Amino acid sequence: MLGSEFIGKLFKIGELAELAGVSKRTIDYYTQLGLLEPVRSETNYRYYPEESFERLQLIDALKKQHLTLEEIKERLQIIQSQPDAADEIVDKIEHLQEEMKHIQEELLELKPLLKQLNEQQIKLMTKPLAQQGYTLLQTLAILLGENPFI
Repeated sequence: MLGSEFIGKLFKIGELAELAGVSKRTIDYYTQLGLLEPVRSETNYRYYPEESFERLQLIDALKKQHLTLEEIKERLQIIQSQPDAADEIVDKIEHLQEEMKHIQEELLELKPLLKQLNEQQIKLMTKPLAQQGYTLLQTLAILLGENPFI
């Protein structure tokens, strides 16, 4: 029930939907899935704390990463249970994503330069890169819980 322990703005479903740029139906659906947690007034109206807006922004960002709503729910539970560790993990993952994007761009710039070499020269020049790339793939597979040797 809504009580004095809630300090900060509380939104009605329509207010939150408008603020977040989603439909009331989306808010209802996310509430049913447990992605959002309203508080109830004494008259049983649902109110959403201002953290719900931030949570909706996070859900949107995770959806853009092609995570399912179930995966998003699991990630939100981790964030809620271990906020400090979760923040550090999210920061590191975002940093790695930026680094991988940069590496991908660098590799695309390298491709036309390699076309100037013959096959033997290409193998000689790219061998260290291939070895390090393979090691990186193994490390990523281990991190993600996949066995790279199957």
